[in-house]
Amino acid sequence: MSIEFTLNGDAEQLEQYYSLRERCFRDDLGLARFDGSEEEEDRSGQILLALQDGTCVGGIRISPEAALPSQVDLLKLDRDKCCMWERFVIDPRVRTVQFFAGFCANLAATTRDIGYHHAMILSSLRNARFYRRCHSALGVEFRILRQVPHCAQGEFAGLEHFLSVAHLPEEQALQVAV
Repeated sequence: MSIEFTLNGDAEQLEQYYSLRERCFRDDLGLARFDGSEEEEDRSGQILLALQDGTCVGGIRISPEAALPSQVDLLKLDRDKCCMWERFVIDPRVRTVQFFAGFCANLAATTRDIGYHHAMILSSLRNARFYRRCHSALGVEFRILRQVPHCAQGEFAGLEHFLSVAHLPEEQALQVAV
């Protein structure tokens, strides 16, 4: 399976990503009314897409705005060098450890190329542990810091949220073939 990773893609590929995230968030997280369509944060951030034969099979938003500025300060991170990884989805048909490792490698490298040194992510503990395992295998320091209750709004309010931070390596090759 040959996968291409690209930032922002074309309008059709972005629509495929929005549709995929709606399906995944509804099915995987049980958020029956989640609307995956374009959000303001999509326009202010950048979206890394995984494409198989031109079709979107995964994506994530790299947002320049840290959702928890108080946590950025508490962790003594440079706000200008810190981003959020949000709305991460992978099509169930291609979910393999190899695919996920390749996606993580490209995500870390792309985020660093954009100019960020740290990426914050809110996720379930189970997902945070999986992300840590994949990033650690790539040599990317990924720390699960703490549960952050009451930080989510709307449909996400009932889900557990753990704050994690990826410390992106300087000039390290992270590309993994998928």
